[in-house]
Amino acid sequence: MKPTQSGLRIQLLGSFIVYVNGNAVENSHWRLQKAKSVVAMLALARGQRGRREQVLDRLWPDMEPVAAARNLHQTLYVARRTLASAGAGSDGLLAIRGEVVVLDDTRPVDVDVLRFERSAVAALAAGDEASLRDAADLYSGDLLPELPDADWLTARRDELREVHREVLVKLASTVAQRAPEEALVILNHALESDPLHEGAVRAQMVVLAGMGRRSEALARYERLVEELLDAFGTDPDTLTTGLFRELLTGSPPEERLHQPAGVTSRDDAIGYLPSPLTSFIGRERELVDVERLMRHARLLTLTGAGGSGKTRLALKAARTVRPEYVDGVWFVDLAAVGESLLVADAVAEVLGLDSGAAPSGVQALVDQLRRRSLLLVLDNCEHLLAACAQLVVALLDRSPGVKVLATSREPLHVDGEYTYRVPSLPLPPPLPLPADALDLAVLGRLPSVRLFVERAAQVRPGFALDADNAQGVTELCRRLDGMPLALELAAARTAVLEPAEIVQGLGGALSMLGGGTSGVTRHQTLRGTLEWSHELLTKPEQVLLRRLSVFAGGFTLDAVVAVCADAPLQQTEMLDLLAKLVDKSLVITERTGAGTRYRQLETVRQFGHENLDHAGEAAQLSAAHCAYFLAVAESHNPEGATGVVIEQPKVLDREHDNLRAALRWSCAREPETALRLAASLWRFWFLRGHAVEGARWVERALAVAPDSTRPRAAALIGLTGLDSRQGRGDRHRALGAEALAIMREIGNPDEVTMARLIETSLAWSTFDLDEAEQLAADVHTEAVEGGRPEHCAASSWLLGQCALSREDGPLAARHLDTCLSELAQAETSTPPFLPVITPSLQLVPIAGRLVPCVEETLLLGRRVGVIQAKGYVLSAIGYAARLSNDTQSAISAITDATEHFAELGDDLARAQTLHQLGCILRDCGDHSAADEALSMARELRLGLGDRRGELLTEINIALLRAMGGDIDRGLTDARRCLSGFESAGDQVGMGATLTILGAAELISGEVRAAREMYRQAAEKVAPWRRHTGWQRLMVAELSNELGDPHRAAREIDRSGAIFDRTRCLIAGQRLAALRRRDSDDDVETALSAR
Repeated sequence: MKPTQSGLRIQLLGSFIVYVNGNAVENSHWRLQKAKSVVAMLALARGQRGRREQVLDRLWPDMEPVAAARNLHQTLYVARRTLASAGAGSDGLLAIRGEVVVLDDTRPVDVDVLRFERSAVAALAAGDEASLRDAADLYSGDLLPELPDADWLTARRDELREVHREVLVKLASTVAQRAPEEALVILNHALESDPLHEGAVRAQMVVLAGMGRRSEALARYERLVEELLDAFGTDPDTLTTGLFRELLTGSPPEERLHQPAGVTSRDDAIGYLPSPLTSFIGRERELVDVERLMRHARLLTLTGAGGSGKTRLALKAARTVRPEYVDGVWFVDLAAVGESLLVADAVAEVLGLDSGAAPSGVQALVDQLRRRSLLLVLDNCEHLLAACAQLVVALLDRSPGVKVLATSREPLHVDGEYTYRVPSLPLPPPLPLPADALDLAVLGRLPSVRLFVERAAQVRPGFALDADNAQGVTELCRRLDGMPLALELAAARTAVLEPAEIVQGLGGALSMLGGGTSGVTRHQTLRGTLEWSHELLTKPEQVLLRRLSVFAGGFTLDAVVAVCADAPLQQTEMLDLLAKLVDKSLVITERTGAGTRYRQLETVRQFGHENLDHAGEAAQLSAAHCAYFLAVAESHNPEGATGVVIEQPKVLDREHDNLRAALRWSCAREPETALRLAASLWRFWFLRGHAVEGARWVERALAVAPDSTRPRAAALIGLTGLDSRQGRGDRHRALGAEALAIMREIGNPDEVTMARLIETSLAWSTFDLDEAEQLAADVHTEAVEGGRPEHCAASSWLLGQCALSREDGPLAARHLDTCLSELAQAETSTPPFLPVITPSLQLVPIAGRLVPCVEETLLLGRRVGVIQAKGYVLSAIGYAARLSNDTQSAISAITDATEHFAELGDDLARAQTLHQLGCILRDCGDHSAADEALSMARELRLGLGDRRGELLTEINIALLRAMGGDIDRGLTDARRCLSGFESAGDQVGMGATLTILGAAELISGEVRAAREMYRQAAEKVAPWRRHTGWQRLMVAELSNELGDPHRAAREIDRSGAIFDRTRCLIAGQRLAALRRRDSDDDVETALSAR
């Protein structure tokens, strides 16, 4: 493949060079070494995008996160300008997209490393001389030799060297018969980067022996021995030593290297190991681990689920260590042995011994193996555990030269046993990228992908990983948990189906992957291997196995006890039964910081669910599962708590799949339960960035449960909160009205009052301030008469928020002071009653005027009790003081609120007040303190998973940069945030960022650009009328300054339509000034026309 001449081309092998449209960027143009490093890092990353956190850790490992992030933005800016000066377009170049840094998200970038890797993978698979030479030629030198000390490059550099050596060794073997001298030259080249590379040395020995230069081949081995001893104090590995021994005895090594598949080793070495019919893929790390354990242990048992590759790994390890055993390595397959008494006979038969020479077969074996040095491989021991254990104990006790390598789905449980659980093959990560952005070379090196592709090519010649099938192959590997047997069976289906079509059939994986060839054993089909495991379980274990299939995404012991402990199982035996299923590799343990969790492989879960259906238990277990996770959801619902309510939405993250499963089941069978779940989970979805999914679940639950109930009212209110996160306000009032109607019908007086307060907050959110004030005043009057101070406080709070929206600081302060007094009279144990709302738009002094800036997310739906309410009221008092230009009082109130939330451990609220504090410190000119407060807020929001809040803090940090004089950086950072909101489809967030960009452009003196930002912002936030009114007002003011009176008049009318009826003081004064100027201009125009 020839490199492209258009766009970006990056050379990293041999040296760092970037080509723009075919022309190299001069090295002197790269002012920062870090700028080159970040370009190289992204060029090497999968999809040419890297996680921001990883980039920071690699380039600035010892720097504080805030300072490192600042350096990253500056470095990207410098790199972008360097490339732009050479003619590269800047759109999408070196951009930050949320938590990801992207090299170029508008077009592919040609990178020599990736071309080499793709070519090498294809050449090694094809094996022809021309392909191998092409691949070798693409390797123009080591990866970035000018960065020898960069830790993040070391592994990739070594890996590329190793791939290059593999290509050279394969090329040498290809040309050896035709041109052995050239083969030796190629191998010498391979050894330049690693003189002790044993694979290349072995190849040299084979070539030399084939040329009749056997003494040189032996001398080459002896030189390697000395070099290894000097360098590492070790001997050559067993393969190299074995080749040396063969050369000593005169065996022709080239014949052994080209031995046909399927021939056993019984005739050419002591022992018996069946030769594999297919290649061994992956497992390099596991093979090293097993070989290491075998050197220390006399009994090593490989455990794992059926189909995980235990036998294949055992055979590969045994073949590797075979030269170490004088009396050979012997493989005994026990799968077909049905009786315990026949185990010793099976072993004796393979070894060619007499099992009847003593009273028992075990004793006969011990007597005959007492002086032998051999490795016994016992395969498939799980159904004969007691007999295998008895044999192994006797052998290890009385035959000191014997070692045992066993495979079993559970350990043998004898003294001295080492166990090694064989894991699934490493999986590709989830790939939401389009197929043309996939890095096929990187994907193709993953063992699970390699296994599938190679086996698919055996049944469908020509099959290869490409952009069209990469997504399907990736999803297959993930859905099948990297299980080798499942992947091989899936690959067999490629004869008639594309990978994506196989994925579609995986809902019935056991039938989709049921086999497909005649004469296969039950260990060679997915269903067969699972049935085999199932037959070996006790009845209670079988019951628990099928019941566990009701869980989705894992489970805890508590969940198992609650859901599965029904007759014939008892609660007291759950832990023991679960441990036995873990032992038998049918359940996987996952230890996290939050405790131990368990899960089943998907194929095991499907098998269990079939059995659950057959046992007639599916409905009962699904109901129990739903009931348990309803209790989990309700226990984390802040609406049902009292006192201080600390929301911990991340706790529910790990149960999200189970909660989804409970919602699906209850929507179909228990609609009222579905509503209770939705009503309990909406805050979780709201905070964790699942607003779209959450709204869909709430809408679905509302549709299936139309009756007037408390859960329905709660779900309706929750939907308004989820809507607000999506920038929707069109149905707020209707949803609130229905909730209030339900409470009037079935609720008690407190519930009706709470619904009225929520209706008031929704009227405030839609800028119906007159109505909101009247609703709040009515509640306040009734609360005073009824002696309910908490309801008085909530209504005073809402009146204060309305005053803030009217930009009347003194009036807001009076309402909020009253609220504090009323809170002091309320019981602290009162359930949450105060509807938390935040005035998101603030007026900031910039370029000689107050301009609108969106500083906070519009928060709807959270309710808190007396103690937390105090902090929110103090925060609002800070807003009121700020409107009155009393900045010191504002800072004092906000600081008190921050300390209050810190004492309570309420990080959600503390992040808000720290953000608020940073913004007012910024406006006061204390940029250092502002940066500290805003950075702390951002870190808290990052930890909470509040992506919108994090981005809002970042855009205000961007404005801080611009106000501090670094206008370019401020604009760049704000535009990056705009991209983040765009990718999330967050219209309100986009409008907030455009508003900040308008302010930054004003600071830079770019009035026309500022006007355009405000115009675009107004379109994005149309549902939020105060925002829209101010943005239209700014467009009008700037149009006047730009000499565009017609546009100014139009925008005055649009802004006036909002502010004339809401009586916002500052906006009203500004509108009046604009109208006077407009009127004066009309008079002047009329006079000049006379």
